[in-house]
Amino acid sequence: MRSTFAGLNTVVRGLYAQQVSLDTVGHNISNAGTDGYSRQLVNLAATKPQTIFGGYASYEVGTGVNVTSIVRARDTFVDRQYWKESSSLGYGQTMEEMLGKIEGAFSEPTETGMQSVLNQFWSSWQTLAVNAADSGARAAVRERGVELVDAIQHTAQQLKDMVTDINSVLEINVNTINQITSEVYSLNKQIVNIEVGGLNHANDLRDRRDLLMDQLTKLTNANITEDQYGNYTVQVNGLVLVDGNGVTKLATTKTMDADYGYEVKNIVVAGTNQAVSFTNGEIKGLLDSRDSTDNGVKSYLNSLSTMSQFLLQEFNQVHRSGYGTDNSTGINFFGDGGTNPDYNDPAVIAGFTNKNDWIAALKVNPDLFDSANGLAKIAAKTSVNSIAVIQSDATAGTATVSATGSYTGGVNATSVTVRVLTVGGSQDVATFEYSTDGGTTWSTPVNAGDSFTVKGLTVNIDILAAAGNSAGDTYTFSLSQGNNASGDNAVLLSNRLKIDTSLNLGGASLETYYSSMIGALGIQKQNAARLTDNQQTLVDQINNWRESTKGVNMDEEMTNMIRFQQGYNAAARILTSMDEMLDKLINGTGIVGR
Repeated sequence: MRSTFAGLNTVVRGLYAQQVSLDTVGHNISNAGTDGYSRQLVNLAATKPQTIFGGYASYEVGTGVNVTSIVRARDTFVDRQYWKESSSLGYGQTMEEMLGKIEGAFSEPTETGMQSVLNQFWSSWQTLAVNAADSGARAAVRERGVELVDAIQHTAQQLKDMVTDINSVLEINVNTINQITSEVYSLNKQIVNIEVGGLNHANDLRDRRDLLMDQLTKLTNANITEDQYGNYTVQVNGLVLVDGNGVTKLATTKTMDADYGYEVKNIVVAGTNQAVSFTNGEIKGLLDSRDSTDNGVKSYLNSLSTMSQFLLQEFNQVHRSGYGTDNSTGINFFGDGGTNPDYNDPAVIAGFTNKNDWIAALKVNPDLFDSANGLAKIAAKTSVNSIAVIQSDATAGTATVSATGSYTGGVNATSVTVRVLTVGGSQDVATFEYSTDGGTTWSTPVNAGDSFTVKGLTVNIDILAAAGNSAGDTYTFSLSQGNNASGDNAVLLSNRLKIDTSLNLGGASLETYYSSMIGALGIQKQNAARLTDNQQTLVDQINNWRESTKGVNMDEEMTNMIRFQQGYNAAARILTSMDEMLDKLINGTGIVGR
Protein backbone atom coordinates (compact mmCIF):
# COMPACT_ATOMS: atom_id res chain seq x y z
CA MET A 1 0.00 0.00 0.00
CA ARG A 2 1.30 3.47 -0.90
CA SER A 3 2.27 5.91 1.86
CA THR A 4 -0.34 8.46 2.84
CA PHE A 5 2.19 11.26 2.48
CA ALA A 6 3.73 10.07 -0.82
CA GLY A 7 1.94 12.70 -2.87
CA LEU A 8 3.61 15.51 -0.95
CA ASN A 9 7.00 14.49 -2.25
CA THR A 10 5.65 14.32 -5.79
CA VAL A 11 4.33 17.87 -5.57
CA VAL A 12 7.52 19.18 -3.96
CA ARG A 13 9.50 17.78 -6.87
CA GLY A 14 7.16 19.58 -9.25
CA LEU A 15 7.59 22.85 -7.33
CA TYR A 16 11.36 22.48 -7.47
CA ALA A 17 11.35 21.68 -11.21
CA GLN A 18 9.20 24.71 -12.05
CA GLN A 19 11.31 26.92 -9.80
CA VAL A 20 14.54 25.83 -11.50
CA SER A 21 12.91 26.42 -14.89
CA LEU A 22 11.83 29.91 -13.81
CA ASP A 23 15.33 30.64 -12.50
CA THR A 24 16.79 29.59 -15.86
CA VAL A 25 14.34 31.85 -17.71
CA GLY A 26 15.48 34.71 -15.48
CA HIS A 27 19.12 33.86 -16.24
CA ASN A 28 18.40 33.92 -19.99
CA ILE A 29 16.58 37.24 -19.83
CA SER A 30 19.33 38.78 -17.70
CA ASN A 31 21.98 37.80 -20.26
CA ALA A 32 20.02 38.63 -23.39
CA GLY A 33 22.61 41.31 -24.27
CA THR A 34 25.72 39.47 -23.07
CA ASP A 35 28.29 38.80 -25.83
CA GLY A 36 28.74 35.09 -26.46
CA TYR A 37 25.89 34.00 -24.20
CA SER A 38 23.92 30.91 -25.21
CA ARG A 39 20.39 30.52 -23.96
CA GLN A 40 20.00 27.68 -21.46
CA LEU A 41 17.39 24.96 -21.36
CA VAL A 42 16.20 22.85 -18.38
CA ASN A 43 15.82 19.18 -19.19
CA LEU A 44 13.10 17.49 -17.10
CA ALA A 45 12.40 13.80 -16.75
CA ALA A 46 9.77 11.83 -14.88
CA THR A 47 11.10 10.12 -11.77
CA LYS A 48 11.04 6.39 -11.29
CA PRO A 49 7.41 5.27 -10.64
CA GLN A 50 6.36 3.37 -7.53
CA THR A 51 4.84 -0.07 -7.98
CA ILE A 52 1.62 -0.55 -6.03
CA PHE A 53 -0.02 -3.91 -5.60
CA GLY A 54 -3.80 -3.76 -5.71
CA GLY A 55 -6.42 -6.35 -5.14
CA TYR A 56 -6.27 -7.74 -8.63
CA ALA A 57 -2.97 -6.50 -10.09
CA SER A 58 0.00 -4.20 -9.61
CA TYR A 59 0.16 -0.74 -11.10
CA GLU A 60 2.71 2.05 -11.50
CA VAL A 61 2.15 5.35 -9.73
CA GLY A 62 4.18 8.35 -10.84
CA THR A 63 6.41 9.99 -8.28
CA GLY A 64 6.96 13.37 -9.96
CA VAL A 65 9.69 15.03 -11.96
CA ASN A 66 13.42 15.56 -11.69
CA VAL A 67 15.71 18.17 -13.26
CA THR A 68 18.17 16.00 -15.18
CA SER A 69 20.36 18.80 -16.57
CA ILE A 70 20.63 22.42 -17.60
CA VAL A 71 22.22 22.69 -21.03
CA ARG A 72 22.98 25.50 -23.46
CA ALA A 73 21.48 25.71 -26.93
CA ARG A 74 24.44 25.50 -29.28
CA ASP A 75 25.17 24.10 -32.77
CA THR A 76 28.81 22.95 -32.87
CA PHE A 77 28.78 22.52 -36.64
CA VAL A 78 27.68 26.14 -37.21
CA ASP A 79 30.26 27.33 -34.67
CA ARG A 80 33.05 25.72 -36.65
CA GLN A 81 31.76 27.25 -39.87
CA TYR A 82 31.69 30.65 -38.18
CA TRP A 83 35.24 30.32 -36.90
CA LYS A 84 36.57 29.31 -40.30
CA GLU A 85 34.86 32.12 -42.21
CA SER A 86 35.62 34.68 -39.49
CA SER A 87 39.32 34.03 -40.08
CA SER A 88 38.92 34.83 -43.78
CA LEU A 89 36.93 37.94 -42.92
CA GLY A 90 39.67 39.16 -40.57
CA TYR A 91 42.25 38.77 -43.37
CA GLY A 92 40.09 40.58 -45.92
CA GLN A 93 39.24 43.48 -43.63
CA THR A 94 42.89 43.98 -42.75
CA MET A 95 44.03 43.95 -46.37
CA GLU A 96 41.28 46.38 -47.37
CA GLU A 97 42.26 48.76 -44.57
CA MET A 98 45.99 48.58 -45.33
CA LEU A 99 45.54 49.07 -49.09
CA GLY A 100 43.39 52.08 -48.27
CA LYS A 101 46.23 53.53 -46.22
CA ILE A 102 48.68 52.91 -49.06
CA GLU A 103 46.30 54.76 -51.39
CA GLY A 104 46.29 57.60 -48.88
CA ALA A 105 50.08 57.77 -48.97
CA PHE A 106 50.01 58.37 -52.74
CA SER A 107 47.02 60.78 -52.46
CA GLU A 108 45.60 59.60 -55.77
CA PRO A 109 43.57 60.77 -57.52
CA THR A 110 43.90 64.32 -56.18
CA GLU A 111 45.43 67.58 -57.33
CA THR A 112 48.19 67.10 -54.76
CA GLY A 113 49.00 63.51 -55.72
CA MET A 114 52.23 62.37 -57.31
CA GLN A 115 50.62 62.10 -60.75
CA SER A 116 49.94 65.82 -60.62
CA VAL A 117 53.52 66.46 -59.48
CA LEU A 118 54.90 64.41 -62.40
CA ASN A 119 52.68 66.30 -64.85
CA GLN A 120 53.83 69.65 -63.51
CA PHE A 121 57.49 68.59 -63.74
CA TRP A 122 56.95 67.53 -67.36
CA SER A 123 55.10 70.77 -68.12
CA SER A 124 57.98 72.84 -66.73
CA TRP A 125 60.38 71.19 -69.20
CA GLN A 126 57.93 71.88 -72.01
CA THR A 127 57.89 75.54 -71.03
CA LEU A 128 61.69 75.63 -70.82
CA ALA A 129 61.95 74.12 -74.31
CA VAL A 130 60.42 77.26 -75.81
CA ASN A 131 61.85 79.74 -73.29
CA ALA A 132 65.24 78.23 -72.70
CA ALA A 133 66.98 81.46 -71.73
CA ASP A 134 64.28 82.58 -69.34
CA SER A 135 65.55 82.42 -65.77
CA GLY A 136 61.99 82.08 -64.47
CA ALA A 137 61.41 78.98 -66.60
CA ARG A 138 64.73 77.53 -65.42
CA ALA A 139 63.89 78.21 -61.79
CA ALA A 140 60.47 76.57 -62.31
CA VAL A 141 62.15 73.40 -63.66
CA ARG A 142 64.45 73.26 -60.67
CA GLU A 143 61.66 73.80 -58.13
CA ARG A 144 59.36 71.29 -59.83
CA GLY A 145 62.23 68.83 -59.54
CA VAL A 146 62.41 69.56 -55.81
CA GLU A 147 58.65 69.00 -55.60
CA LEU A 148 58.98 65.61 -57.30
CA VAL A 149 61.82 64.56 -54.99
CA ASP A 150 59.79 65.61 -51.95
CA ALA A 151 56.74 63.71 -53.21
CA ILE A 152 58.70 60.49 -53.71
CA GLN A 153 60.59 60.68 -50.45
CA HIS A 154 57.56 61.78 -48.41
CA THR A 155 55.51 58.91 -49.81
CA ALA A 156 58.35 56.48 -49.08
CA GLN A 157 58.53 57.76 -45.49
CA GLN A 158 54.77 57.36 -45.06
CA LEU A 159 55.01 53.77 -46.25
CA LYS A 160 57.86 53.12 -43.81
CA ASP A 161 55.75 54.65 -41.03
CA MET A 162 53.01 52.19 -41.97
CA VAL A 163 55.49 49.38 -41.36
CA THR A 164 56.14 50.75 -37.87
CA ASP A 165 52.39 50.86 -37.20
CA ILE A 166 51.96 47.30 -38.48
CA ASN A 167 54.77 46.12 -36.21
CA SER A 168 53.02 47.72 -33.22
CA VAL A 169 49.68 46.10 -34.07
CA LEU A 170 51.39 42.72 -34.52
CA GLU A 171 52.90 43.01 -31.05
CA ILE A 172 49.51 43.92 -29.57
CA ASN A 173 47.89 40.97 -31.34
CA VAL A 174 50.56 38.58 -30.05
CA ASN A 175 49.85 39.76 -26.51
CA THR A 176 46.12 39.30 -27.14
CA ILE A 177 46.70 35.74 -28.35
CA ASN A 178 48.74 34.97 -25.23
CA GLN A 179 45.98 36.36 -23.00
CA ILE A 180 43.34 34.35 -24.82
CA THR A 181 45.25 31.08 -24.70
CA SER A 182 46.07 31.54 -21.01
CA GLU A 183 42.40 32.08 -20.20
CA VAL A 184 41.35 29.15 -22.38
CA TYR A 185 43.78 26.92 -20.50
CA SER A 186 42.24 28.04 -17.20
CA LEU A 187 38.74 27.49 -18.56
CA ASN A 188 39.74 24.03 -19.81
CA LYS A 189 40.68 23.01 -16.29
CA GLN A 190 37.55 24.47 -14.73
CA ILE A 191 35.24 22.90 -17.31
CA VAL A 192 36.84 19.46 -16.93
CA ASN A 193 36.55 19.64 -13.12
CA ILE A 194 32.88 20.64 -13.26
CA GLU A 195 31.89 18.15 -15.93
CA VAL A 196 33.76 15.19 -14.51
CA GLY A 197 31.46 12.19 -14.63
CA GLY A 198 29.49 13.69 -17.50
CA LEU A 199 26.50 14.76 -15.37
CA ASN A 200 27.06 18.50 -14.96
CA HIS A 201 27.38 21.14 -17.69
CA ALA A 202 29.62 24.23 -17.32
CA ASN A 203 27.42 26.29 -19.60
CA ASP A 204 28.60 29.80 -18.75
CA LEU A 205 32.26 28.77 -18.77
CA ARG A 206 31.81 27.15 -22.17
CA ASP A 207 30.17 30.33 -23.46
CA ARG A 208 33.16 32.34 -22.32
CA ARG A 209 35.56 29.91 -23.96
CA ASP A 210 33.66 29.97 -27.25
CA LEU A 211 33.62 33.78 -27.18
CA LEU A 212 37.41 33.70 -26.87
CA MET A 213 37.50 31.38 -29.87
CA ASP A 214 35.47 33.93 -31.82
CA GLN A 215 38.17 36.50 -31.06
CA LEU A 216 41.09 34.17 -31.71
CA THR A 217 39.84 32.90 -35.06
CA LYS A 218 39.50 36.45 -36.36
CA LEU A 219 43.18 36.97 -35.57
CA THR A 220 44.49 33.62 -36.79
CA ASN A 221 43.66 30.53 -38.78
CA ALA A 222 43.19 28.54 -35.55
CA ASN A 223 41.97 24.95 -35.76
CA ILE A 224 39.88 23.98 -32.72
CA THR A 225 39.11 20.49 -31.51
CA GLU A 226 37.60 19.16 -28.27
CA ASP A 227 38.84 16.03 -26.54
CA GLN A 228 36.75 13.49 -24.60
CA TYR A 229 37.23 15.35 -21.33
CA GLY A 230 36.03 18.70 -22.64
CA ASN A 231 39.42 20.36 -23.25
CA TYR A 232 39.81 22.58 -26.29
CA THR A 233 42.98 22.03 -28.32
CA VAL A 234 43.86 25.07 -30.42
CA GLN A 235 46.43 24.72 -33.22
CA VAL A 236 47.86 27.11 -35.80
CA ASN A 237 49.51 25.31 -38.71
CA GLY A 238 50.36 22.34 -36.47
CA LEU A 239 51.60 24.41 -33.54
CA VAL A 240 49.54 23.73 -30.41
CA LEU A 241 48.79 27.05 -28.76
CA VAL A 242 46.75 25.58 -25.90
CA ASP A 243 45.28 22.26 -24.82
CA GLY A 244 44.50 20.49 -21.56
CA ASN A 245 48.17 20.23 -20.66
CA GLY A 246 49.48 23.75 -21.12
CA VAL A 247 49.96 26.90 -23.17
CA THR A 248 52.51 27.80 -25.85
CA LYS A 249 53.37 31.47 -25.51
CA LEU A 250 54.22 33.56 -28.57
CA ALA A 251 56.62 36.48 -28.82
CA THR A 252 58.04 38.86 -31.42
CA THR A 253 61.61 39.20 -32.56
CA LYS A 254 63.19 42.16 -34.37
CA THR A 255 65.11 42.04 -37.61
CA MET A 256 66.10 44.76 -40.08
CA ASP A 257 64.75 44.72 -43.61
CA ALA A 258 67.65 44.19 -46.00
CA ASP A 259 66.21 46.50 -48.67
CA TYR A 260 64.96 49.50 -46.70
CA GLY A 261 66.53 49.22 -43.26
CA TYR A 262 63.33 49.48 -41.24
CA GLU A 263 62.56 47.25 -38.27
CA VAL A 264 60.50 44.12 -38.92
CA LYS A 265 58.65 42.25 -36.15
CA ASN A 266 58.41 38.50 -36.69
CA ILE A 267 56.28 36.12 -34.60
CA VAL A 268 58.03 33.18 -32.94
CA VAL A 269 57.47 30.73 -30.11
CA ALA A 270 58.52 32.53 -26.93
CA GLY A 271 62.02 31.66 -25.80
CA THR A 272 62.97 30.18 -29.17
CA ASN A 273 63.62 31.26 -32.74
CA GLN A 274 60.91 28.94 -34.06
CA ALA A 275 58.91 31.00 -36.54
CA VAL A 276 55.12 30.79 -36.43
CA SER A 277 53.38 30.91 -39.79
CA PHE A 278 49.82 32.05 -40.42
CA THR A 279 47.64 31.39 -43.43
CA ASN A 280 44.62 33.50 -42.58
CA GLY A 281 43.21 36.01 -40.14
CA GLU A 282 44.14 39.58 -39.26
CA ILE A 283 47.74 38.67 -38.48
CA LYS A 284 48.25 37.16 -41.92
CA GLY A 285 46.70 40.29 -43.41
CA LEU A 286 49.14 42.48 -41.48
CA LEU A 287 52.13 40.39 -42.54
CA ASP A 288 51.07 40.39 -46.20
CA SER A 289 50.32 44.10 -46.24
CA ARG A 290 53.82 44.72 -44.88
CA ASP A 291 55.96 42.15 -46.68
CA SER A 292 54.20 41.15 -49.91
CA THR A 293 56.00 42.17 -53.09
CA ASP A 294 52.69 42.04 -54.97
CA ASN A 295 50.33 44.24 -52.94
CA GLY A 296 52.14 45.12 -49.73
CA VAL A 297 53.98 48.19 -48.51
CA LYS A 298 57.24 46.71 -49.74
CA SER A 299 55.97 46.33 -53.30
CA TYR A 300 55.18 50.05 -53.48
CA LEU A 301 58.46 51.00 -51.89
CA ASN A 302 60.10 48.91 -54.63
CA SER A 303 58.20 50.96 -57.23
CA LEU A 304 59.39 54.23 -55.69
CA SER A 305 62.95 52.88 -55.65
CA THR A 306 62.66 51.96 -59.34
CA MET A 307 61.38 55.45 -60.18
CA SER A 308 64.22 57.02 -58.23
CA GLN A 309 66.76 54.85 -60.02
CA PHE A 310 65.26 55.85 -63.37
CA LEU A 311 65.60 59.55 -62.55
CA LEU A 312 69.17 59.16 -61.28
CA GLN A 313 70.31 57.04 -64.20
CA GLU A 314 68.27 57.49 -67.35
CA PHE A 315 66.86 60.98 -66.88
CA ASN A 316 70.25 62.18 -65.67
CA GLN A 317 71.92 60.57 -68.67
CA VAL A 318 69.98 62.86 -71.04
CA HIS A 319 70.68 65.89 -68.87
CA ARG A 320 74.40 65.06 -68.61
CA SER A 321 74.66 64.87 -72.39
CA GLY A 322 73.24 68.38 -72.80
CA TYR A 323 74.70 71.83 -72.17
CA GLY A 324 73.80 74.70 -69.93
CA THR A 325 73.85 78.36 -70.95
CA ASP A 326 77.39 78.44 -69.58
CA ASN A 327 78.19 75.51 -71.90
CA SER A 328 78.73 73.23 -68.91
CA THR A 329 78.04 69.58 -69.59
CA GLY A 330 78.15 66.28 -67.69
CA ILE A 331 76.01 67.89 -64.97
CA ASN A 332 73.46 65.86 -62.98
CA PHE A 333 69.96 67.20 -62.58
CA PHE A 334 69.25 64.70 -59.80
CA GLY A 335 71.79 63.50 -57.26
CA ASP A 336 75.14 64.82 -56.15
CA GLY A 337 76.89 67.79 -57.70
CA GLY A 338 80.56 68.65 -57.38
CA THR A 339 82.24 65.97 -59.43
CA ASN A 340 78.76 64.96 -60.66
CA PRO A 341 79.05 61.17 -60.41
CA ASP A 342 77.60 59.18 -63.28
CA TYR A 343 74.97 56.91 -61.73
CA ASN A 344 75.34 54.52 -64.66
CA ASP A 345 78.99 53.92 -63.79
CA PRO A 346 79.41 50.42 -62.29
CA ALA A 347 81.80 51.84 -59.72
CA VAL A 348 79.11 54.27 -58.55
CA ILE A 349 76.37 51.63 -58.68
CA ALA A 350 78.49 49.42 -56.44
CA GLY A 351 77.98 51.97 -53.69
CA PHE A 352 74.23 51.31 -53.70
CA THR A 353 73.88 48.33 -51.38
CA ASN A 354 70.09 48.23 -51.17
CA LYS A 355 66.95 49.60 -52.83
CA ASN A 356 66.50 52.34 -50.28
CA ASP A 357 69.82 53.89 -51.34
CA TRP A 358 68.25 55.00 -54.64
CA ILE A 359 65.44 56.80 -52.80
CA ALA A 360 67.86 58.35 -50.30
CA ALA A 361 70.16 59.56 -53.10
CA LEU A 362 67.35 61.29 -54.97
CA LYS A 363 67.64 65.06 -54.72
CA VAL A 364 68.04 68.00 -57.08
CA ASN A 365 71.73 68.66 -57.73
CA PRO A 366 72.89 71.25 -55.14
CA ASP A 367 75.02 72.90 -57.86
CA LEU A 368 71.82 74.10 -59.52
CA PHE A 369 71.08 76.25 -56.46
CA ASP A 370 74.30 78.25 -56.73
CA SER A 371 73.23 81.89 -56.75
CA ALA A 372 75.89 82.84 -59.31
CA ASN A 373 75.44 80.32 -62.09
CA GLY A 374 73.22 77.48 -60.79
CA LEU A 375 70.37 78.03 -63.23
CA ALA A 376 72.84 78.28 -66.12
CA LYS A 377 73.83 74.64 -65.54
CA ILE A 378 70.38 73.31 -66.43
CA ALA A 379 71.13 71.54 -69.70
CA ALA A 380 68.35 72.69 -72.02
CA LYS A 381 70.38 72.48 -75.23
CA THR A 382 72.10 69.60 -76.98
CA SER A 383 75.07 71.49 -78.43
CA VAL A 384 77.45 74.33 -77.64
CA ASN A 385 77.31 75.58 -81.23
CA SER A 386 73.87 76.98 -81.34
CA ILE A 387 74.46 80.34 -83.13
CA ALA A 388 74.29 80.50 -86.93
CA VAL A 389 77.24 82.27 -88.65
CA ILE A 390 77.43 83.82 -92.15
CA GLN A 391 80.94 84.13 -93.65
CA SER A 392 82.07 86.39 -96.52
CA ASP A 393 84.56 83.94 -98.03
CA ALA A 394 83.34 80.41 -98.67
CA THR A 395 86.93 79.15 -98.94
CA ALA A 396 87.84 80.48 -95.50
CA GLY A 397 87.71 78.38 -92.35
CA THR A 398 84.31 77.62 -90.81
CA ALA A 399 83.51 79.56 -87.64
CA THR A 400 81.54 78.38 -84.63
CA VAL A 401 80.19 80.83 -82.08
CA SER A 402 78.98 80.28 -78.54
CA ALA A 403 77.72 82.74 -75.97
CA THR A 404 77.13 82.56 -72.26
CA GLY A 405 75.56 84.89 -69.76
CA SER A 406 72.35 86.93 -69.74
CA TYR A 407 71.55 89.11 -72.72
CA THR A 408 70.91 92.75 -71.76
CA GLY A 409 69.87 94.02 -75.15
CA GLY A 410 66.14 93.71 -74.51
CA VAL A 411 63.89 92.38 -77.25
CA ASN A 412 66.13 93.62 -80.09
CA ALA A 413 68.80 91.35 -81.49
CA THR A 414 72.37 92.60 -81.91
CA SER A 415 74.19 91.90 -85.16
CA VAL A 416 77.89 91.21 -84.68
CA THR A 417 80.51 91.29 -87.46
CA VAL A 418 83.93 89.76 -86.86
CA ARG A 419 86.76 90.78 -89.29
CA VAL A 420 90.03 88.89 -89.59
CA LEU A 421 93.09 91.09 -89.03
CA THR A 422 96.03 88.70 -89.28
CA VAL A 423 96.55 85.11 -90.35
CA GLY A 424 99.35 82.94 -88.97
CA GLY A 425 101.81 80.80 -90.86
CA SER A 426 99.63 77.73 -90.48
CA GLN A 427 96.77 79.61 -92.08
CA ASP A 428 95.06 79.98 -88.74
CA VAL A 429 93.48 83.25 -87.66
CA ALA A 430 95.78 85.09 -85.26
CA THR A 431 93.83 88.26 -84.46
CA PHE A 432 90.44 89.75 -85.28
CA GLU A 433 88.24 92.71 -84.47
CA TYR A 434 84.47 93.00 -84.15
CA SER A 435 81.75 95.59 -84.73
CA THR A 436 78.19 95.83 -83.38
CA ASP A 437 77.03 98.74 -85.54
CA GLY A 438 77.43 97.26 -89.01
CA GLY A 439 81.13 98.16 -89.41
CA THR A 440 81.06 101.84 -88.49
CA THR A 441 83.18 101.31 -85.42
CA TRP A 442 85.48 98.44 -84.61
CA SER A 443 86.87 97.05 -81.43
CA THR A 444 90.50 96.80 -80.46
CA PRO A 445 92.23 93.69 -81.82
CA VAL A 446 91.34 90.40 -80.10
CA ASN A 447 93.67 87.42 -80.06
CA ALA A 448 92.29 84.17 -81.40
CA GLY A 449 90.97 82.04 -78.53
CA ASP A 450 90.05 85.05 -76.40
CA SER A 451 86.44 85.93 -75.65
CA PHE A 452 84.76 89.31 -75.89
CA THR A 453 81.60 90.77 -74.35
CA VAL A 454 78.51 91.98 -76.19
CA LYS A 455 75.40 93.18 -74.33
CA GLY A 456 76.05 91.06 -71.25
CA LEU A 457 77.03 87.93 -73.23
CA THR A 458 80.50 86.45 -73.21
CA VAL A 459 81.18 85.46 -76.81
CA ASN A 460 83.68 82.89 -78.09
CA ILE A 461 84.46 82.45 -81.81
CA ASP A 462 86.55 79.61 -83.17
CA ILE A 463 87.67 79.87 -86.82
CA LEU A 464 89.19 76.74 -88.28
CA ALA A 465 92.55 76.92 -90.06
CA ALA A 466 92.11 76.87 -93.87
CA ALA A 467 94.13 77.75 -96.98
CA GLY A 468 91.54 80.39 -97.90
CA ASN A 469 91.91 82.32 -94.67
CA SER A 470 92.97 85.91 -95.30
CA ALA A 471 92.87 89.32 -93.69
CA GLY A 472 89.55 91.06 -94.26
CA ASP A 473 87.38 87.92 -94.13
CA THR A 474 84.19 88.65 -92.19
CA TYR A 475 81.86 86.50 -90.11
CA THR A 476 78.42 87.83 -89.19
CA PHE A 477 76.03 86.44 -86.58
CA SER A 478 73.17 87.66 -84.44
CA LEU A 479 72.93 87.73 -80.64
CA SER A 480 69.60 87.85 -78.84
CA GLN A 481 67.82 86.61 -75.75
CA GLY A 482 67.85 82.83 -75.93
CA ASN A 483 70.33 82.21 -78.73
CA ASN A 484 72.75 80.85 -76.15
CA ALA A 485 70.08 78.60 -74.66
CA SER A 486 68.43 76.39 -77.19
CA GLY A 487 65.63 74.21 -75.76
CA ASP A 488 66.13 71.09 -77.85
CA ASN A 489 67.53 69.06 -74.94
CA ALA A 490 64.62 70.19 -72.76
CA VAL A 491 62.37 68.53 -75.33
CA LEU A 492 64.36 65.31 -75.01
CA LEU A 493 64.13 65.48 -71.20
CA SER A 494 60.37 66.00 -71.29
CA ASN A 495 60.06 63.07 -73.70
CA ARG A 496 62.07 60.97 -71.23
CA LEU A 497 59.29 61.52 -68.72
CA LYS A 498 56.25 60.93 -70.91
CA ILE A 499 57.14 59.14 -74.12
CA ASP A 500 60.45 57.26 -74.04
CA THR A 501 60.26 53.73 -72.64
CA SER A 502 62.73 52.06 -70.30
CA LEU A 503 63.62 48.45 -69.67
CA ASN A 504 64.09 49.28 -66.00
CA LEU A 505 60.46 50.41 -65.96
CA GLY A 506 59.25 47.22 -67.60
CA GLY A 507 59.22 48.65 -71.10
CA ALA A 508 57.06 51.61 -70.09
CA SER A 509 57.62 55.34 -69.83
CA LEU A 510 57.84 56.89 -66.37
CA GLU A 511 54.32 58.27 -66.64
CA THR A 512 52.90 54.94 -67.84
CA TYR A 513 54.81 53.06 -65.14
CA TYR A 514 53.42 55.25 -62.39
CA SER A 515 49.90 55.25 -63.84
CA SER A 516 49.97 51.46 -64.09
CA MET A 517 51.17 51.17 -60.50
CA ILE A 518 48.40 53.43 -59.19
CA GLY A 519 45.84 51.65 -61.38
CA ALA A 520 46.92 48.30 -59.95
CA LEU A 521 46.67 49.70 -56.42
CA GLY A 522 43.14 50.91 -57.08
CA ILE A 523 42.07 47.55 -58.47
CA GLN A 524 43.66 45.73 -55.52
CA LYS A 525 41.76 47.97 -53.12
CA GLN A 526 38.47 47.46 -54.96
CA ASN A 527 39.02 43.70 -55.12
CA ALA A 528 39.78 43.55 -51.39
CA ALA A 529 36.65 45.59 -50.65
CA ARG A 530 34.52 43.33 -52.85
CA LEU A 531 35.83 40.12 -51.31
CA THR A 532 35.45 41.57 -47.81
CA ASP A 533 31.84 42.60 -48.48
CA ASN A 534 31.04 39.11 -49.79
CA GLN A 535 32.77 37.48 -46.83
CA GLN A 536 30.97 39.80 -44.40
CA THR A 537 27.65 38.74 -45.92
CA LEU A 538 28.56 35.08 -45.48
CA VAL A 539 29.71 35.56 -41.88
CA ASP A 540 26.54 37.50 -41.06
CA GLN A 541 24.44 34.70 -42.51
CA ILE A 542 26.27 32.06 -40.46
CA ASN A 543 25.99 34.24 -37.36
CA ASN A 544 22.24 34.51 -37.95
CA TRP A 545 22.12 30.72 -37.97
CA ARG A 546 24.05 30.69 -34.71
CA GLU A 547 21.77 33.24 -33.13
CA SER A 548 18.66 31.35 -34.20
CA THR A 549 19.93 28.50 -32.04
CA LYS A 550 21.74 30.17 -29.16
CA GLY A 551 20.23 33.63 -29.08
CA VAL A 552 17.74 34.68 -26.38
CA ASN A 553 14.29 35.39 -27.81
CA MET A 554 12.43 37.59 -25.35
CA ASP A 555 8.99 36.54 -26.60
CA GLU A 556 9.88 32.90 -26.17
CA GLU A 557 11.30 33.48 -22.72
CA MET A 558 8.20 35.40 -21.61
CA THR A 559 6.05 32.53 -22.85
CA ASN A 560 8.16 30.05 -20.89
CA MET A 561 7.99 32.28 -17.83
CA ILE A 562 4.17 32.20 -17.90
CA ARG A 563 4.20 28.44 -18.52
CA PHE A 564 6.51 27.69 -15.61
CA GLN A 565 4.73 30.20 -13.40
CA GLN A 566 1.43 28.51 -14.03
CA GLY A 567 3.02 25.12 -13.44
CA TYR A 568 4.41 26.34 -10.14
CA ASN A 569 1.03 27.80 -9.13
CA ALA A 570 -0.76 24.59 -10.08
CA ALA A 571 1.68 22.47 -8.06
CA ALA A 572 1.20 24.83 -5.11
CA ARG A 573 -2.59 24.40 -5.39
CA ILE A 574 -2.19 20.64 -5.33
CA LEU A 575 -0.01 20.97 -2.28
CA THR A 576 -2.69 23.12 -0.62
CA SER A 577 -5.39 20.58 -1.50
CA MET A 578 -3.32 17.75 -0.13
CA ASP A 579 -2.68 19.75 3.02
CA GLU A 580 -6.42 20.24 3.51
CA MET A 581 -7.06 16.58 2.85
CA LEU A 582 -4.42 15.42 5.30
CA ASP A 583 -5.62 17.96 7.86
CA LYS A 584 -9.08 16.42 7.64
CA LEU A 585 -7.61 12.96 7.91
CA ILE A 586 -5.46 13.77 10.90
CA ASN A 587 -7.66 16.15 12.81
CA GLY A 588 -11.16 15.07 11.74
CA THR A 589 -10.92 11.29 11.88
CA GLY A 590 -11.97 9.37 15.03
CA ILE A 591 -13.78 12.22 16.80
CA VAL A 592 -17.36 10.93 16.32
CA GLY A 593 -19.23 10.80 19.61
CA ARG A 594 -16.98 13.19 21.39
